[in-house]
Amino acid sequence: MLNKTLLLATLLFLGGCTLKENSNLAQLLTKDDIYHMSLQNTQKAQLMASFETKALLTATYLNPVYSSENCKNFCMDVEDGEYFFIGVYIRDSKSHQFNDKGYSLKLDGKKPEDIEKLDKDDPLRYEMPMVNNWSTYYKVKFPKSAKEELTLVFESDRFGKDVLKFSRKGSGLF
Repeated sequence: MLNKTLLLATLLFLGGCTLKENSNLAQLLTKDDIYHMSLQNTQKAQLMASFETKALLTATYLNPVYSSENCKNFCMDVEDGEYFFIGVYIRDSKSHQFNDKGYSLKLDGKKPEDIEKLDKDDPLRYEMPMVNNWSTYYKVKFPKSAKEELTLVFESDRFGKDVLKFSRKGSGLF
């Protein structure tokens, strides 16, 4: 009788633990569409001098990610321009701002219409890939373009430039 009671208690204990693990496991195995599409539309630019990275920029083209047909939970209006999620790390800089100290960002030769610095707890930061604590993040709006391929240029007066090409269909890191 004692053996049966002990066996039953053990089974209940283990059964209770596995139910909790199954919900976490299901969450881990569920595909995050926004993250996946963002990763496909993310590219990295580096400005280097003397084999050292002086500035690092990660850019995610938001228009394909947040188009009306892809929008489910977290939506943005991206119809009035070309939107990018930009992360900037500039070595030996406290502010990591790409629009001063000789750094510039242009899309097909045009300057941004709007640059919005994002707070550390902004929901957009949680949806995007390649986010770290060292970079400063912005939502950048450029004028609407009719081109199928967009060219984003990150440039420095001292360290040259790096060119990123984005397609409206999405073709980034993978």
